[in-house]
Amino acid sequence: MSASQFQGAQESPLHLRVKHLVAELLAADARTEPGSVVVDEYVVHGDSRRRPDVRAIYDGKPIAIEIQLATTQIPIIIAREDFYRREGRHLIWLTWNFVPVERAHLLTAFEDIFYSHNKNLFSLDDAVVSESRERGALLVRAFWEHGDGWNSKITTLLDLEWPSSGLPYAVAPPPAWHDAFRARWLAATTVHGTPWAARKELYSELAEKLGDDSIDASMLEETDIGALLNAILSFVEGKPVGSRQGNLTELINTFLASERRFRFARIMRKVITVTGTSELLDKPSVAAKFSRAMQDAQDGPESHTGRVALLLFSELFEKRKSAS
Repeated sequence: MSASQFQGAQESPLHLRVKHLVAELLAADARTEPGSVVVDEYVVHGDSRRRPDVRAIYDGKPIAIEIQLATTQIPIIIAREDFYRREGRHLIWLTWNFVPVERAHLLTAFEDIFYSHNKNLFSLDDAVVSESRERGALLVRAFWEHGDGWNSKITTLLDLEWPSSGLPYAVAPPPAWHDAFRARWLAATTVHGTPWAARKELYSELAEKLGDDSIDASMLEETDIGALLNAILSFVEGKPVGSRQGNLTELINTFLASERRFRFARIMRKVITVTGTSELLDKPSVAAKFSRAMQDAQDGPESHTGRVALLLFSELFEKRKSAS
């Protein structure tokens, strides 16, 4: 299929040109181990082999650079990424003269490598090649999409983030809103609970995010959402949060000792199961607490508390759903 794109040739003239440009610039980079730049030769690992466009030892790390110009099929992209990961080689996907477009119009193959590179894309163009030659280093133009539209900058390979697993990136995406909210809630919380000043501010933000005029900070306080959040976070973190209890058994027993929290029992049962602590449910004291609490009407996903739990901890309930 790849050959048919170029009338029987295995690569386009542009692909060939870019590949040798990369090799030239990489060989001139002082961070590249002398003699380590190899173009178009197989790497063998176990029963598999791949032929990276360019490979080298850069800053002490084995790297592979694959040129992505055409609409390579996603299984091919995934297979290459898996192979280099198993082989212990850092992979960089590189394209030529990338023109930012709306995400809806981004080629599927580019979208796949965009996510592989932690929502970054790397490209070369004539200006970058010229600057690379002037500086004697392989530079790339990094693209990322934060907020409104695309951003870009020229960077060296050395300045990229090189995670131990996953592909390198130039700029990390901002944390998802729910992750940032949870981090701020945890930062404001001590063993004595979450102080009202911080709680009120976070409640107001949460109410706005829910987009329901009937929900405000006072209403969330009245429904004891703060106690529910701390209880869920305790099982996510693996230790009591916002409580002086010594362990999770004590925490859930204390949590369900209050009648106003009986309606949270079904939510907490799911949380306990998904976070891998389901053996706790077999303890007589905990089983008795849940048996009593479950006799009351329970908050479901359509309730205010259910909506909050889904908004802030959707991954818990998604895991539970996939396991059922």
